[in-house]
Amino acid sequence: MAVSPEVRHACYQCKEELIFDVKIGRRDMCPNCGAYLHCCFNCKFWDKNVHNQCTENQGEFIRDRAEGNFCLYFTFREVPEDTTTDADRARAKLDALFGKPNAAAPSAVSGPPKKLTPEEEARKKLESLFKK
Repeated sequence: MAVSPEVRHACYQCKEELIFDVKIGRRDMCPNCGAYLHCCFNCKFWDKNVHNQCTENQGEFIRDRAEGNFCLYFTFREVPEDTTTDADRARAKLDALFGKPNAAAPSAVSGPPKKLTPEEEARKKLESLFKK
């Protein structure tokens, strides 16, 4: 039987990993930064790019998204295993597109930098000077 990975949660504000055994209450706060845990920013349905910033179409409109609320559809957002953010992945794609140095994928693990010979070092400096 396959073992399912443990579900992980983190505070939206400080990104501190949270461990809780009971359901989060309206007034529960992050022990690290004091932010409300039962709020829109910690919910899996929150999306700043959709109408009312909620993908759950039956949810009530909530004015203050960082405040603890009574939303019946609140489901704590899970932390994905991949630690790279969407912004990091987008930045890496742009760097690769426009030829920036070190434009490797963010998930790629690179070893220590290769030691250049004095000739290679001089050529690299010369090329960077003339933007070749």
